[in-house]
Amino acid sequence: MIDQPAGVGPAGQWPSVHENLSAAACTASNVATVDLQQLKDQVVKCIGSSLQMVEQELKLILYSPHSVVAQLAQKASSMGGKRLRPMLVLLSAQAAGQCKTQVCSIDQDLLNIAVSVELVHAASLIHDDVMDHAESRRHQPTIGAVAGTSAAILLGDFLFTKAYAAAASCRSTFPARRIAAAATQLCEGELRQQLSAGNWQVSQNEYYDMLLQKTASLCAVSCRLGAWQAGADRQQQKALHRFGRYLGLAFQICDDWLDYWGTQQVGKTLGTALAQRKPTLPLLYYLNTCDDTQRRKALELLNNQDDPSQATISQLIRASSAGERTLNTAKRLALRAIDSLQCLPDSPAKSALQSVACFSIQRSS
Repeated sequence: MIDQPAGVGPAGQWPSVHENLSAAACTASNVATVDLQQLKDQVVKCIGSSLQMVEQELKLILYSPHSVVAQLAQKASSMGGKRLRPMLVLLSAQAAGQCKTQVCSIDQDLLNIAVSVELVHAASLIHDDVMDHAESRRHQPTIGAVAGTSAAILLGDFLFTKAYAAAASCRSTFPARRIAAAATQLCEGELRQQLSAGNWQVSQNEYYDMLLQKTASLCAVSCRLGAWQAGADRQQQKALHRFGRYLGLAFQICDDWLDYWGTQQVGKTLGTALAQRKPTLPLLYYLNTCDDTQRRKALELLNNQDDPSQATISQLIRASSAGERTLNTAKRLALRAIDSLQCLPDSPAKSALQSVACFSIQRSS
């Protein structure tokens, strides 16, 4: 059973997700298998040329007359990987907009939105790596490993300012206000998780609420703003906002699974949750299955903070049912994301969004 996530942000934030995410609502085994090449082909067919424009715009906005800054900023941008958030902006615009063809035009405001959300994401990754003391991401040295912790923090700040500059370039102030709100949620969620380090009493509701802030908020605003810029009606905007939230949750929970069960092929430092004393879903599931004696032993190991204790608790978690339960939760969330798109007309872009949701939880295989 997935606990019902609490709403995020101040009262009246648009829109809030309060649906019951129980296992009875959908069957995890129903998630379709999506081949990576199939997904790439779908995305390229829908928005390939637009994604190329995003890449060009990223290079332009990250320009600095100081080559050392420009080179480091371009490196940080290239480490973003999948360009998921710009992809969500562009696919949502095409899925919900008036354009029904497979090749959708892109205006400068839509481009600004796509660039802005990507830069917020890239900045947050740099700061995440600093906090996690990570040395690699996507098989490349992190910015901190290359330039040092102080430079990494400042570069993250640099990318945040560039993100807001891109959003502020839109003709309406609405995108900048929504991206700023999402970035605030992201930072607040990350701060809450940092402050919860060593608190093994965190509830699943609190955990989901933190994830809604730190990961799902940016995915949700990417989808909503893409639809908004394309002139979609309120129902379609809400549907895509909800899709982004569920997708973000599924991605993050799969990442939490990979932290325990992933391999070096994942391309980033593993085992950071225990090392940073962060309670994530695999640990919460494990603690919930323990009897009193097992729980006392687990808490003793968690509080010892030494390498042998971390290795032991990690082995206990991996040997339990926590991994299967975590993946099933991610799968159910992916299905919820797909279900959110029902009000949209069938289109190649809608199919691509559905494939993104399916693929989000197949990174574990």
